[in-house]
Amino acid sequence: MSPSQTMLSVRFHQTGGPDVLKVETLARPQPKADEVVVRVLAAGVNFADLVRRRGDHYPVPTPLPFNPGCEFAGVVESCGDGVDSARIGERVIGANITGGAYADYMTVDAASLMPWPDGLSPEQAAMLPIQGLTAFLALTDSGMLTPNDTVFVQGATGGVGSLIVRIAKALGARRIIAGVGNESKAGLAMAGGADAVIDYSKPDWTDAVRAANDGHGVDLVMDATSGRILEGAFDCLAPNGRAVVYGHAAPTPNPINVTKLLEGNLRVTGFFLGDYYRRQPEVVVAALKSFEPLFKSGRLDLAPAKVLPFAKAAEAHRLMEERNGGGKIILVPASRMEDRNG
Repeated sequence: MSPSQTMLSVRFHQTGGPDVLKVETLARPQPKADEVVVRVLAAGVNFADLVRRRGDHYPVPTPLPFNPGCEFAGVVESCGDGVDSARIGERVIGANITGGAYADYMTVDAASLMPWPDGLSPEQAAMLPIQGLTAFLALTDSGMLTPNDTVFVQGATGGVGSLIVRIAKALGARRIIAGVGNESKAGLAMAGGADAVIDYSKPDWTDAVRAANDGHGVDLVMDATSGRILEGAFDCLAPNGRAVVYGHAAPTPNPINVTKLLEGNLRVTGFFLGDYYRRQPEVVVAALKSFEPLFKSGRLDLAPAKVLPFAKAAEAHRLMEERNGGGKIILVPASRMEDRNG
């Protein structure tokens, strides 16, 4: 098989820790009817990738060997039957629940692709299809953010959390309080646009949130764990406040205190981007268009925290697992790393 017919792909043949991820040489994929082959220029690392690699519960099967990666930016390389060949060369972004983005090439349903916004690098564009749109829609649709709102962001230096801080700032939130699990991350949160930072590993963290908001509760809590932080967040909410749960990272979630919900007229909303893609794709497309003025005007910084080659996928997973990524992590083919390094 000639080099032109092969590609590099990151796969795991058994579930486990980050070291099960291996770079392999495979045949390039061929598109089926209604599919395209995308040459991947950048792939986002997401918590779902870790879940599947570890063998934890996931809504769809993870057949072994498996190539992770569901968030990508790339260029259409070839088209299957039923797809206009004029799309070859088109710059696209997308989210693919079946994985495949940790590779030089991947096959994707052509109808699922979205246009790559002008002015963004591949690394920036790859931040949008999952984590970027999760942050934007969780804030604006589920969270109903207004410019007068005060917001507490749990996990404010993670991939989605850091974007929530930046987007809330760009949309004019009155005050953004970043929650971190370690004081060493405070500087990173402030650099991302937070007005104050609290360490929720401390027992009095809920009091600290109120103190950072002039003694008042916040209007909106953005939570990625659904665990003890969410339970404590009810003590941070102002009357008629809202909490949006967009993740389930905590291994042992605590029950919701219904009494506090009733007494404070509080609202708790779950958010899952996959359901938007499945049931409300028009909302996703509209959100992407609403997103564009924020980064085109310079109000929103979309720089990833780290860019690593596919060969370091295990390192990327390890950083995310240890919560040391410092924000969004992007993987790129070796050729992209060469381009970046001059």
